[in-house]
Amino acid sequence: MINSIELENWKVHKHTKMQFRKGVNVLIGVMGAGKSTILDAISFGLFGTFPALAHRRVSTDDIISRYPIEEKEAIVKVEFGDGNDIYTVTRKITRDSATTARLEKNGVFIQAQPARVKEEIEHILKMDYETFSRVIYAEQNRLDYFMELAKGDRKKQIDQMLGLYNFAKAED
Repeated sequence: MINSIELENWKVHKHTKMQFRKGVNVLIGVMGAGKSTILDAISFGLFGTFPALAHRRVSTDDIISRYPIEEKEAIVKVEFGDGNDIYTVTRKITRDSATTARLEKNGVFIQAQPARVKEEIEHILKMDYETFSRVIYAEQNRLDYFMELAKGDRKKQIDQMLGLYNFAKAED
C-alpha cells in the first residue's frame, strides 16, 4: 500500500505532500490542478517512468516545474508498505535528464542505482512496470475506451492488457 507521496518542482506541484489511508483515496480538484500528475509521480517514483514519458509524449524537461521560476530539478518521494516493512523510494530528475534514485527499507539504505532500485521494487511488489501500467495505472480517458467496447472485445482487450494471451499461446 502506498502511504504517502511528496513532490518538489514536479509539474504544477511546487511542494506537495499527500498521505494515503487504507481503502479508497480520492483526488478531487479542478482541471489542471495536478490530479493526474500525482499518478504520474507515483509511477515514476516506483519505476522511474510513467506512460506519457515511456511513450515520449512528454520529455523529462516537461516534468520539472517552470513557474513561477524555471527549476533545475524535480524530486518524487514515495513511501509504501509491504507487511511490516516500510519502503521509501526517492527519485530526482534534472533538466539534463540525469536521474538519481535511492531506496530504503525501514530507514536503512538498500540501493541507489536507478535500474537496481526499479528491480528491487518490482521484486517487493511482485509486479513489473508493464503490469503496473496496464492494470494499476489507467491513464485519463483510457477507462472510457473499455466501457465503449463490445463485451467480447472488452474481454479480449483485458486479456491482452493483463498478458493472459501469453497463457493461450503456451497452451497452443
